[in-house]
Amino acid sequence: MFYRVITLILLTVALIFFAFHSANLLESVNNEFSQPESHRNFKRESIASLPLDDTKNNPTFEKKIYKIKDKISTEIKQNTTEDVKLGKSSSEDFDNSKKTRDLDNSFMIYEEPGLKDTWKKNSVQFGKSIKGPKIAIVIDDAGFDKKRTAAVIQLQPPITIAFLTYASDLKKQVRNAKKVGHEIIVHMAMESERENVDPGPNVLLTKNDSKKILNELRWGLNRFNGYVGINNHMGSRFTSDPKGMGIVMRELKRRGLLFLDSRTSRNTIGASVALAYDVPYAQRDFFLDNDASLKAVKKQLQKVESFAKKNGYAVAIGHPKDATLKALSEWLKTLKGRGFAQVPISQLVKYQTSSFSNN
Repeated sequence: MFYRVITLILLTVALIFFAFHSANLLESVNNEFSQPESHRNFKRESIASLPLDDTKNNPTFEKKIYKIKDKISTEIKQNTTEDVKLGKSSSEDFDNSKKTRDLDNSFMIYEEPGLKDTWKKNSVQFGKSIKGPKIAIVIDDAGFDKKRTAAVIQLQPPITIAFLTYASDLKKQVRNAKKVGHEIIVHMAMESERENVDPGPNVLLTKNDSKKILNELRWGLNRFNGYVGINNHMGSRFTSDPKGMGIVMRELKRRGLLFLDSRTSRNTIGASVALAYDVPYAQRDFFLDNDASLKAVKKQLQKVESFAKKNGYAVAIGHPKDATLKALSEWLKTLKGRGFAQVPISQLVKYQTSSFSNN
């Protein structure tokens, strides 16, 4: 009888213990599966762009001041009173109330008079509607190696060519590229998560204050003109920083430029900050030559085609490497005949903007 009582007591305790922990387990499971969809992370994997092979011979330049020459120029005069507080009533208040403001505390967004939609004015123009899946090929790191840049310019246009801000003889190289029908963006050096790489001089760093970041940004934007916007050179750390990216987007908005996020980090906030500041933007879908063999580049181009067929468009970024140039020179000639449309990045931005408006 005694043993039966003890057994009954132990069984009761065990049942109570099981019931208690079952309730906690069920609650945990419910909490896990009731999370809103927006909290789940479906970001595509991206691989950081490769650093320059040789940085010790990078040229340095004096800071220059430019004046606006015409409506489509993106070169502007630099001064310390360009971030201004708009008055309540008229443009006269705008002219009379300029004063220096702290960028960190300023949420004002405006476009410089005469620079509205600069990205459209500097874009490669298409006279008719574009049919078929659209593919934009972007070649980064242009300008530094002039021989390879010349080979990029010889590719079938329109290629979107991203020129490094610290390359030499930039205006001549950009002029040659535009003359044959290519589109131009500024390849802006931004801070990487990797401490052992050097993005180049005048890099945008998260540790710098707002004024320093803005000065470095304007230095790069004033190196040449005729471009539609910028994309990031490296930048895995900087493109994840809200303060730094806010400064970049305010300046792009002011100049009427677009932003192409190279997506060198899974944590990039480039697209969301561009959207918040009403800056036209696009995002990279593929890198072509992280593996620089000819076979690997061709395989990536096949993936680009499949992606474009499924989604209507694709953005692929490559570099001035032998295999990339060889693969593209052959592949680009076949695109039109196979139903694809080769377009510059501005056309994809226009297409995405139009699709969004229609929805």
